[in-house]
Amino acid sequence: MIFLKFFILGLSTSLLFPPFFVLPLGFVIFPYLIILISKLSNQKSLYTFFFNGFLFGLGFLIIYLSWVHNPFLVYEATEGYAFLALLLPIFLSIFFGLGFLIYKYLTLKFQRILFTPFIFILIEFAISSFLYGFPWVSHSLILSNNLIGFYIIKYLGTITSGYLILLFFLLPSMFTYFINIKKYYKKLLIVYSPLILILLPILFNDSKQKPYNKEIIIEINQLVNPINSLNKKNIEEKIKKLINDSKSDYIIFAENNFPYLIDKNNLDSLNTFIKDNKKVIIGATTIKDGDYYNSFFLLEKNKIQTFDKQILVPFGEFLPFRKYLNFMEIISGSTDYQKGDAERIITTSDNLKILPIICYEIVFDKIFNNINKKEIDILVNITNDSWFGTRSGPYQHFYISRLKSLVANKSLLRVSNNGISAIIDNNGKIIKSSKLNKITQLKYKLKINNNISYFSTHKIFTFYLFSIFIFLIIYSKRQEI
Repeated sequence: MIFLKFFILGLSTSLLFPPFFVLPLGFVIFPYLIILISKLSNQKSLYTFFFNGFLFGLGFLIIYLSWVHNPFLVYEATEGYAFLALLLPIFLSIFFGLGFLIYKYLTLKFQRILFTPFIFILIEFAISSFLYGFPWVSHSLILSNNLIGFYIIKYLGTITSGYLILLFFLLPSMFTYFINIKKYYKKLLIVYSPLILILLPILFNDSKQKPYNKEIIIEINQLVNPINSLNKKNIEEKIKKLINDSKSDYIIFAENNFPYLIDKNNLDSLNTFIKDNKKVIIGATTIKDGDYYNSFFLLEKNKIQTFDKQILVPFGEFLPFRKYLNFMEIISGSTDYQKGDAERIITTSDNLKILPIICYEIVFDKIFNNINKKEIDILVNITNDSWFGTRSGPYQHFYISRLKSLVANKSLLRVSNNGISAIIDNNGKIIKSSKLNKITQLKYKLKINNNISYFSTHKIFTFYLFSIFIFLIIYSKRQEI
């Protein structure tokens, strides 16, 4: 029955993540995991460790990714294929199984305690990097709803913050193990040395608020239009009226809110939307030479700028290995979207530098690589979370977006067709936000500071953790811990 316990632990682990945030559970889950792993220590079969790790991952992902079946339910023709949503949790659970193989070679309890945070971070890294990558599974999300977590994520990054929260959850295991503190003080020092990382930014961080260098009046419009709406004319008229009635500098709509397919060779008609010094951001599907793109538009009077989505959703916006998986066209469609190749920056006529982000592109850290060099002022994420349903999916996407505003150290304007839309500052504070599936208009005068991202420093901390991991492997091999 031990395999059932691993599965239940996985189920419980999902409650640490948004939208639940039952953090006290972590102090039970991970110490008990160490106990269960210890019971497997006399097992010689790698299969045993793999199978129990797989079950742990499956329990976790069945709840955490429970929203994956929702896109199948949008259209009647695909409802019968909703069971295929189970393939993603099953596939990703393999990574947990492979990660748990490491426990086979950790013969002492102290080793299991010490290496557990590294094992889970390695699993996270593998899931984020394999094939197209799926960085949705990030342990730093556990910290994405509290002030201490904001600080750690902002200055140390997602990998290090994820490692630290897992190490923190293992405190009960450490307490019961280190009874004789004099004998084990060196071990304690090794375990807690990464926590010194938290203190480092204090030495370099300027706590004074930097003076703002720009101020804009923004208006976010959450329209809640159905994905397969046939009332395109009504939607167009609604958008025109909102633009005409607005007194804001920036009027922002969501991904694909413009209801018609746009020919990239004929964009002039879009100019009829714009008057005076207004600037409109809106998403639309565009076509050029027979190729389709998911596009982000910045519309100004007599000027149109476009950014095409570069990180596409497998099985949603394109079908991988279409030649061999053409039987899945009923789900993904017969035509693939194409990747854009433009530089990820849009500069307005008043010299505001925007980082355009479409939908789940925001979960990928690589889009922030050159954010300081580009002197980005603000992040704008347009999305349509109607595909995610009404339970955990939209909330997870929102908290991931909030986490990325911390990583970038920039204010974020997030506009979702159905919610959650929000204005978030560079410290993770939600200035204004909407509720799910409620037509909402958010207005705010936003002051934009010239903040520098610590993203490059995050890579140094990640390398530091990797160095500790290698050191501990060597240390545990050479000495009896």
